[in-house]
Amino acid sequence: MPSTLDWLRARDDHELVALLRARPDLTVPAPSDLTVLAGRLNTGPSVWRAMESLNAFHIQVLQALAVLDAEKRAVPRSVLQTLLGAAVPDAAVTAALARLEALALVRGHDPVAMPAAVLAVLDGLPAGLAGPGSLTVEQAGAALAGLDPAARGIVDRLAHGIPRGTTDPRSSVGRKVSALVKAGLLRRVDADTVELPREVALAARGDEPLGPIRVHPPEAGRTDHGVRTVDGTAAGQALAAVDRVRRLLELIGQNPPPALRSGGLGIRELRRLAKASGEDERTTALDVELLAAMELIAAEHPRNRATELWTPTERADGFLELADEAAWADLASTWLDLRRNPARAGSKDATDKIRNALSPELSWIRGPIDRRFVLGMLAELPPGSGLSEPGLADRIAWRSPLRPPDQRRAVLDATIVEATALGVVAFGGLSSAGRALVSGREAAWAAARDALTAAVPKPVDRVMVQADLTVVAPGRLVPELAARLGQAADIESSGSASVYRVTPQSVRRALDLGVTTAELHELFRTHSITGVPQALEYLIDDVGRRYGTLRLGQASTYLRSDDPALIDQAIAQAASMGIDVRRLAPTVAISTTAIPELMTTLRAGGLVPAAEDGSGALLDLRAKPSRVKLPAPQQHWREPPTATADQLAALVSRMRSADRAAPAVPMGDATVGDLLEQLRSAARDRQPTWIGYADAQGVNARRIVEPITVTPGKLVAFDRTRGEVRNFPLHRITSVAVADDDPGQIADGSAAATGAPGPVPAAEPAGGSV
Repeated sequence: MPSTLDWLRARDDHELVALLRARPDLTVPAPSDLTVLAGRLNTGPSVWRAMESLNAFHIQVLQALAVLDAEKRAVPRSVLQTLLGAAVPDAAVTAALARLEALALVRGHDPVAMPAAVLAVLDGLPAGLAGPGSLTVEQAGAALAGLDPAARGIVDRLAHGIPRGTTDPRSSVGRKVSALVKAGLLRRVDADTVELPREVALAARGDEPLGPIRVHPPEAGRTDHGVRTVDGTAAGQALAAVDRVRRLLELIGQNPPPALRSGGLGIRELRRLAKASGEDERTTALDVELLAAMELIAAEHPRNRATELWTPTERADGFLELADEAAWADLASTWLDLRRNPARAGSKDATDKIRNALSPELSWIRGPIDRRFVLGMLAELPPGSGLSEPGLADRIAWRSPLRPPDQRRAVLDATIVEATALGVVAFGGLSSAGRALVSGREAAWAAARDALTAAVPKPVDRVMVQADLTVVAPGRLVPELAARLGQAADIESSGSASVYRVTPQSVRRALDLGVTTAELHELFRTHSITGVPQALEYLIDDVGRRYGTLRLGQASTYLRSDDPALIDQAIAQAASMGIDVRRLAPTVAISTTAIPELMTTLRAGGLVPAAEDGSGALLDLRAKPSRVKLPAPQQHWREPPTATADQLAALVSRMRSADRAAPAVPMGDATVGDLLEQLRSAARDRQPTWIGYADAQGVNARRIVEPITVTPGKLVAFDRTRGEVRNFPLHRITSVAVADDDPGQIADGSAAATGAPGPVPAAEPAGGSV
C-alpha cells in the first residue's frame, strides 16, 4: 500500500488544488512541501473536519472498509460491493469512492485502501460490528440455523444493537450464553460480559450486513404549496419583519435601554421592548441582534450618565429611509452571516445564569455555515416545495450523521424559526428571494432584493375605512400614504395587508405634527374606497375643536386662552398634581414646570392644550430619536476568506518545487560542526540554503532561507517561504544543503519572489455541515 506522500506525489495539480479546496484547514499555515502536507493529511482533527461533510452513505462505505480491514491492506472493489449488498447501485459506490478520495479519506478505486486515521475517527465498533472470531460467515450461518428461538433471540439482539452484553452466569439466560460461547457464536470479554464476533453478526444480519443502507436522502415529509403561495406568504412576512425591526429601532431611540457591564441587554429590558413592540421575546432578541450586527445600535455613554445605553447610531436614519425590499435584503443577508445565536437568549448556562441578548455568551462561530447547510437542503427541492419539520430532521440526520442528535435539533430549530420570522422560508419551503440569498453568487443581495420586489404586490393608494374606526390597507401602501396614515392612526397589524385604528390620541398626534383637521378630512376622503364613516368625521372635528384652545409657552412655561374658565381649570388640575401655576391675567398663567410635564398633567385631567413657540407656531413635543456616533471598529475574530483558485495553484506549484529539490544532506552523514560550518559559510556568502527543520509539532519540513548570522543556539535567516526574518533554533535543524544558484528554482520555492500567497486562509468546507 503506497504511503501518503507517494499518493500525494501521484496526484496531478488539479487534484491537489481540489483537495486543498475541499480541506482548507490543510493550508493554514501554508505547507512548505508535500512532506508537510502528508503529515497534516492524516491528523485526527483534520480528518474529523473532512468527515463532517460526509452523508450517511459515505460513512457506511467507510465503515465497510473498516470491517474489511482496509487500513491494513487494500480491498478489492468487488469485495466492498459484496459487503454493501446487491441493492446498492454500482454507480453510487463509484461516486462515493470518488468523493472520499477527493477528501483523501481513501486511496484508489480498485483496490481501495483507507488511512488508519479514518478508523480512529469512526466509532470503535464500525457498523456495530466487533472484532473477528474463530468462525467464518458460512460456518456461523450454519450454526445459527440450528439454534432454538431463545438462543437465536440473544444473537439477534446483539447483532442489531451493541455487540456486547452482560448477564448473570447462574441465570437461565446465562446458561444459554455459556452454550453459545462453547459453540463459538459468542466470546467472553470477562466473567459477566460477552461479545458477538463479527462473522456471526454478519451471518445474523443476512442480506443487510451493514444494516439498512440509504444511498439517497429520505423523501418523507415533502410538501408542495406552489411557487406563488410560498413566495407570496414569505414576501408578506418579509415586509412585516422590516416594519417590526423599524418599530423596534424607533422604540430604542425614544427610550434607550441600559447596557449590562458585560455589554449585553438585560432580560428585563428585553421583555420591556418585546411588550412595547407586541412581539415575543425570542423574536425581539433576534431583531436586537440584527440591529447590533448591522451597526444600527451601539452601547454609548450619554452625556451626564455613567451607564452605557443601547442607542441608535447615525446609520439608523439611512436604514429607516431605505425601500422595504432593500431593507429586507440587508436584514436577511446580515442574518445569514451572523456569528451569533439569538435563539439562546433567555436560556440558562451550566451555572444557571441567564444568557442575555447581545452578550458574548451567544457567540456562534459556525452560525453562517450551519444556516447555509440547513437552507441548502431546502434549496435542493424544486421551487414551491418544502419539508415538514420531521422530514427536514430526517434529511439533516442523513446529511450529517456524525453530528449529535441534540445539536442537530438545536441548529434546525434556530435556523427554521428565524428564517420564517424573516420571510426567508414559508410553509417549510425556501422562497425565491431566499434561494437567491443562499445561492452564493456575487450579486446575491441584489438578486434577493429583486426577487422580493417581484413577489410583493404593487403598492396601492387606497384604503377601506370602517365604521369601527379601523382602516384596512388591502396591500402594501405607497410610501407617502403610509407615512401620512402613520401620523393619523395607530397600526394594529402589519404585513402585506395592514390594519390601522384611528383614536383621539392618534388624531391629536397628527395635529401636534402640524396637520390641520381639513387635511385629515381630505386624507380619508381621497384615499378611502368605502367612504368616510360619520363617526370618524365627528372624531376629527371634536378633537380639532378642542385642540389648541389652550396654549402653552415657555416662561419657564406659560398658559394662555381666550376662555378664563379654561385657565381656572388648568390651574386647579396642576395644583392637584403638586405643580405651581400662577395667574398673570384672566387669560394668562405661568409655571416653572417644563412644557412636556405640564402638558401631560393637563391632558390627564381631560384638557387638550397645544404647545407653541414664541411666535405662536405649534411645537412638536415628541422625544427626538437618540443617535450616537458609530464606535470605532474593533478587531473581532472572523472566518478567513476562502482561498482563490490562483492562490491554491501557486501553493501547489511551490510545494512541487520544494519536493523536486535535491534532497538535503542528512545530519547523520555530517557532524554538528560540519553543519554549523555550512551555515556560517552560507551566511558569509549570502548563499540561499535549503534546511530541514522540525517545527513545534515535530513535523519535519524543508525551507529555503538566506542565512544572515549564526549565533549560539540559533540561526538568524530570511525565510523565503514566509517572507520574513526568523530565528531557527539549531537543535531543530536536521539537515543543510546549498540551494541551486538557478534563480528560477529559488523563486519557485519562495512566495516572496513569485508573488505566490503566503499562509493561505482557511475556510469551511464547501456546502458546510451541521
